[in-house]
Amino acid sequence: MLNSQDPIKKGILLTVLSAFVMSITALAAKQAQMTIAVSTLVFWQSVFCTLIVFPQMRGHWKKRPFSVWKIHLIRGFGGFAGFLFYYWSLNHIPLVEASLLRTCAPLCVPFVVLLLHRVHIPKSRWLPLVIGFIGVAFVIQPTPNHLNPWHLVGFLSAIGLALSMVTTRILSYQVSGQETLFVYFLLSALLSLPLMWFQGDSLVVPLEIWPWIGIVVLALYVGMYLYNQAYRLAPASLISPVSYVGVVFSGFWGWVIWGHIPNAYAILGMLFIFLSVLISSKMAEGKG
Repeated sequence: MLNSQDPIKKGILLTVLSAFVMSITALAAKQAQMTIAVSTLVFWQSVFCTLIVFPQMRGHWKKRPFSVWKIHLIRGFGGFAGFLFYYWSLNHIPLVEASLLRTCAPLCVPFVVLLLHRVHIPKSRWLPLVIGFIGVAFVIQPTPNHLNPWHLVGFLSAIGLALSMVTTRILSYQVSGQETLFVYFLLSALLSLPLMWFQGDSLVVPLEIWPWIGIVVLALYVGMYLYNQAYRLAPASLISPVSYVGVVFSGFWGWVIWGHIPNAYAILGMLFIFLSVLISSKMAEGKG
């Protein structure tokens, strides 16, 4: 007899594995960016992921109305901006802090929904939002003597990810997951080209950097796959707080490789943000 808890346990395990794999993506990206530009990395990352997803599109090619393409474009721009700002911040702030700021995406989702759908934020949601943004303030520490603009860039990655999350959910009711990923990666590659031209970056990648790009591509694809599978097995209210373990993995890599140790304010900020995610997840579970 199948235990009803087995799928949930498997979903939790897949979430932890996904978080670990995605931390390797950030690690490899940080290493690659020591030699190549961020726009170059995003371009090749997107091109190879497009090639991986392309064969999976067999049987999913369909004519879509403009309303669907509009959401595709918004989702593509949000995902592109999310990775771009995240990778930029990796070059200037510790890996754990950049990853932590990116995990603030759920805090930004209500504001994205307000912008896209004019749906006001319920009063009950303000408590976890306030707690979460207090945590962000502890991480950024915006004082005249301590204001690193790259922390703000890291937080912009959360806004891009939140836009991606909201539009991905909208698309999930209208198109296949393969189509969503294929269009996203293709748009990301196309958006990278004018950015590279504007910044004077090159498509050429030194031979010794290709293994790092390969790790980025493989880890990104596997991480996304595991995350999607986890959502099939366990409720989102459980996945969200568990996925926060990715910050721990990022902190471990940052400590082992670069000797970065978060200060007391950053650690306090982590706790506040995790508490915010946990409260929001419990609220969502209660409504479910």
